[in-house]
Order: sequence, then C-alpha cells, then structure tokens
Amino acid sequence: MIIFQEIPIQFTKSFGSDIHLLRFSSPPIASQARPGQFLMVRPSKFQEPLLPRPFSIHRVHGQQIELLFKVVGQGTRQLSELKKGDFLEVRGPLGQGFSLTHAQEPILVAGGMGVAPLLFLTEAWGKSLKKGLMNNPKLFIGAKTLKELIRLEEFERAGAEIWAATEDGSFGEKGLVTELLKKRIKKFSSGRSLFVCGPIPMLKAVGRWAIEKGFHCQISLERHMACGLGACLGCVVARKSASGFSYVNVCQEGPVFEAREIVWDE
Repeated sequence: MIIFQEIPIQFTKSFGSDIHLLRFSSPPIASQARPGQFLMVRPSKFQEPLLPRPFSIHRVHGQQIELLFKVVGQGTRQLSELKKGDFLEVRGPLGQGFSLTHAQEPILVAGGMGVAPLLFLTEAWGKSLKKGLMNNPKLFIGAKTLKELIRLEEFERAGAEIWAATEDGSFGEKGLVTELLKKRIKKFSSGRSLFVCGPIPMLKAVGRWAIEKGFHCQISLERHMACGLGACLGCVVARKSASGFSYVNVCQEGPVFEAREIVWDE
C-alpha cells in the first residue's frame, strides 16, 4: 500500500487571492509520476479536515513536484496558508494518467483550473520532441477573465502554441474555449489527439464534439475523493461496457478516461 510521506514545502506562490502553487521535493514521487496522475495531500499541522484532498500533479522538474490549486473550501484554504518549511502529508502518485499512444498532433484543452495537469503533460512532450516523436502541442485555454489565465509563459516555454478565450473578452477571443476550439480545428486528422481537463460542462461538450469528429480524446475527470485507493467508493463514474455500462472508481481506473467510454449524467 502507498503510505503518506511527510515532506517540507520548499516554495509557495499566489496567483491573486484564490489560486496557489506549492513546491516540494520527493525523489520517489518524481521518478514514478506520469502526466495525468494525482496526489492525496493534507497539511501536517492541521487536525481538521481529517481527510486529504486530491490534486493533479502540475509539474515535475528533477526531484521537485509542483501542485496548483484554487481555494474552494476549508482544506484548500489551509493549504493556501502554508509557508516554506511547513510540512505536507503526501500519498502517491495515484491513478491512471494520459496515454501518448495516438498522439502525433496533440491538442490540449484547459478550462479554468484544468491547466493543472496539462503543464506536466506539455513538458513531457517537450522531452519527446527531442526524439522527433511528436509535433508541438496546441493549447486551447479558457477562463472567465484574464486574471484567471495563468501559467501561459510556462506553456509557451514548453513549446505550446497557445489559443486563449475569456468569457468577458479581457484576453484572447471573447467567449467559451469550446467555441474557439471548434472554430480553429475543423479538419479531421488521424494523428490528432485531444487531452482535456476542466469543468464538467466543458468536458461533455469537447468530448462529444471529438467523438463526432473522430478524434482520439482523453478526459481528466475531477471527483471528490476520500482515500484515493478505491476503498471508500466515493468517486464512481459510469463507464460503457459490453453489457451497457458499469461503475468504476475514478481514483483507480482514472482520472483519465477516453471520452467515448464515459456515460454522462444528464
């Protein structure tokens, strides 16, 4: 069984009032982590909330791990208040990440905090590019406003071609990133693969469009998780099967799924 490690924070950064980054060093995690996997994390110095929270691995650089998160409740609020030298309890890496099997013309689609797992993926592509395996990825990124568009410079340095949309028109094209994607990507190519993370309505829209167009499409699902090991059965999703569909744990079978596998709640 994967157990919690107690690890000191090396660096913190705030992107405005709600979005935060934590960095720590863990050679075991760094050596095993794959894009799309996640960690279960809780602050060592707090007794409540008792349960850890799941966070996508945002970046791996050498032995250093970065997590990017938005404050949405008590657990993330406590994490946002931690400083350099404070300790985290960390378990992972967990789950099934992205597969690069079909990726020759990678297209990344991020909505809001959906950027979290996609920087790790983009930088992994950068290493593959040196071997001549893939083309530069295209990143379609959307947010409500310019202030919520983050890490663009890091994606650009990693080699991504960036297309941005904001709902208020403060940066890039005005509107939803799903509409920008459909506008720019019109032709089918067998080498095109989509890698998507963001709010559920965006995942549904992009997934259905990709299936209609015949693109390979992998979706990173967000679910509330209590253990990350499949024991609590709190993160199930319906997945298509030969008999119709079955329920699987996102923490073990995901968080990344093929779009055509998912049975969406209507």
